Amino acid sequence: MMHRSRCWRKATKITSIPTPFDIFRIFVKDNEDYPALLYKSAYTGSEADGRRMIMEGGDWTSPWVWGIFSYHHYHSKAWELLLCIRGEASVQFGGNSGPMVTVAMGDLVLIPPGLAHKQLDEKNGFALLGSYPTAGFDGSIDTLTCSPTKEERERIVKCHVPERDPIFHLDVQKLCKAPHDGIE
Repeated sequence: MMHRSRCWRKATKITSIPTPFDIFRIFVKDNEDYPALLYKSAYTGSEADGRRMIMEGGDWTSPWVWGIFSYHHYHSKAWELLLCIRGEASVQFGGNSGPMVTVAMGDLVLIPPGLAHKQLDEKNGFALLGSYPTAGFDGSIDTLTCSPTKEERERIVKCHVPERDPIFHLDVQKLCKAPHDGIE
């Protein structure tokens, strides 16, 4: 299903929803209905504050601290939240021809199921807090590298969409569907 209002394989800024920081969407064919959401320079707290905020409402799993795998992979069971707490890295979305973005300290990324992503490089001790929504999640995340099977595609489509992000409490559905002005 093609959507004319979407800028494929680019990070497009959302200006229709006012926030004190920039939010970008990255649509790729891996998941046509939901883009990756990138909140730039949004978070200024500590690692401990980030952990507390992610877990506060009980809607997200206890976060891990690490980077992103250096190979393209995706998850079929859950959205993934990545909060950069140190350094920066180049991250590619949607496979080898997909867009690359810099994820730096203070950035928050929400990645929908089925959307491939990979860390290309890192600087200054790049580290993230990573977490998954608890609703509809069985507690074990899959890390897939091949084309999805029929069962995995069905899981991706039926996967629970988090109502709000745990840090800024912004409506995820609204951010995914909001009009953009094409600013890259």
